[in-house]
Amino acid sequence: MQVKLELKIVKSNNSTVLQGWQKEGQKEQKEVTSRQLDIIHLLEETPSATMPQIAESLTITYRSVRRDIDYLQKIGIVSREGGRKEGYWVINK
Repeated sequence: MQVKLELKIVKSNNSTVLQGWQKEGQKEQKEVTSRQLDIIHLLEETPSATMPQIAESLTITYRSVRRDIDYLQKIGIVSREGGRKEGYWVINK
């Protein structure tokens, strides 16, 4: 499955909607929270960041980082290249 991603960030009260997703010819909207958006920005700046480093940087728990990154991977915004030690995060645009 091939996904073309063009992001347009629209802020609402409690979440941000990423508009412009194209998945198999359909346009979709994906909602991300402000915390997930912070994680995306952090990963753009530091692709080699580990989950414990992200948690410490954003002063949130490791479990919250894990849950948010799992969701971001599920909807196709971030992906992991390489292994745990030598890998890095990729923001799919």
